[in-house]
Amino acid sequence: MSPAVRRPRRRSSPEFRALWRVRYLALVFAILQLSTIAAELFTSFSFKPEYDWITNTISELGVGHCTTEFDPRKGVEACSRLAGTMNGAMIFSGACLIALTVILRRSRGFSRLPGVLWVLAGAGSIATGFITLDSSPVLHQLVSMPLFFGGPLAIALGSFQFDGRVRLLGAMLGFSTLVLGVIFSTTDLAYGYGGAVERLVVWPSLGWVVFVAARARKEARREMSRRVPEPQEAARDEVAAGRE
Repeated sequence: MSPAVRRPRRRSSPEFRALWRVRYLALVFAILQLSTIAAELFTSFSFKPEYDWITNTISELGVGHCTTEFDPRKGVEACSRLAGTMNGAMIFSGACLIALTVILRRSRGFSRLPGVLWVLAGAGSIATGFITLDSSPVLHQLVSMPLFFGGPLAIALGSFQFDGRVRLLGAMLGFSTLVLGVIFSTTDLAYGYGGAVERLVVWPSLGWVVFVAARARKEARREMSRRVPEPQEAARDEVAAGRE
């Protein structure tokens, strides 16, 4: 008597659809939220005078007119001719981060409180794109706080959902960037180095998102393969059963 052929489980279950989204969409949105870095590189070439990555902040790339008010080089009139591109990228990146958080809401690093913090960070990015530094400096600083502190705090807390080296790496990265963010926002210790310190806070958060999304994708792929045989494996089972 031939053994029962293993049949793929239903692919229409909510669990399977959630795994599908993690496997095929998570890394895409994680990479797309890096658009802010690409926009920084692109808009910096049109910044006048020459953009200084050490002293000039990310927010200055979104200032839509020439002014001497924000550039740390006193009396220097700074112009960001592609400010709309930078602000649009901030909005787009924040939307991608929120969408990614929804996709990874059951995955390590994004579930429970860390997920809430990532949503706040995404909302902060969107608000920062709409409320630029030149439109209202005080309000701009306020709406950027969730992005500036939400990301590092989400990394630090989310790291405890992992084990081993990933937990250690995440905890170190999260708490160190959080400390840098506090120093940058509340003291003058980073004056003259605002651009560098700001990127040491923001960029690691963006990179961590890609790292976690890649791990979640790998785990989802493994789980999907366990639940549903790959086509080649299923075909071998059919052939083996036919020979019995």
